[in-house]
Amino acid sequence: MIIAANEELSANMSSHFSGAGNYATAIFQAMVASPEVFTFPTMRELAFEIKWRNETIESAKALYASGAAFATFYYSMCNMDYWNLTGDGGFELKPRRRPADAIRDIFIHGEDYAFECATAMMIILYKALLGVITDERFNDAFQHLYLWDWQNHPSMQLRNSYRVGNGIPGDIRYFKNPEVSPQTPQWQGENVVDLSNGLYFGHGIGSMPANQIITELNKYRRLGAQTSAFLMPTATRPDYLALSALADGQRTDHIRIAAGSSFYTL
Repeated sequence: MIIAANEELSANMSSHFSGAGNYATAIFQAMVASPEVFTFPTMRELAFEIKWRNETIESAKALYASGAAFATFYYSMCNMDYWNLTGDGGFELKPRRRPADAIRDIFIHGEDYAFECATAMMIILYKALLGVITDERFNDAFQHLYLWDWQNHPSMQLRNSYRVGNGIPGDIRYFKNPEVSPQTPQWQGENVVDLSNGLYFGHGIGSMPANQIITELNKYRRLGAQTSAFLMPTATRPDYLALSALADGQRTDHIRIAAGSSFYTL
């Protein structure tokens, strides 16, 4: 369900957002059909989320095509023209380098990069945001960019949503492999982007339906394992509502909280 400007929207209003990208209609209709309630103070914030979700899908596909490799944190690699490689396998933006340029370099010179799947999800989200806001706003908001897992992203607020049903295209989902072999701990699960149409992209595993991802993960279970890998009923998402201020040129040192159809700024 979508409530925007105190009005419940219906699926036949999807044409209002078709200009937000190739997947905008599918995103809107999935949100309308979802058991979750998505609440926005105005249509502008809704359009911002739909556009960012659309760009997340496009960025996931672009990363797949970039040639960037999968690696555990110990074996991570990056282009040293833009990043310092830290001891824990993170990428720290070099001084006097523009964050927008550094993120785009991963997609342009993917052969210079190798990283873990959680790092890939953050890279995808940052690249997607560049399709929604200006470089100037991005560079201002993410001056101290550091890429590593889900941590150390103070300017990119993330939220975990539970019981998301079929989810929404652009969601970050997780396939868990609860009986992974101790010889292959990197296959304990896979972070993925919901690409819509039943497809998911995971860095290192590629783009495929859920059942194929489960089949791949099951190859790496311990001897005698009885429990199959499975798609968890949760999703990780940017705090779209709080971060929508970036599109306005506003500061983001405040957070908007929805309570029913009312909103509060903290």
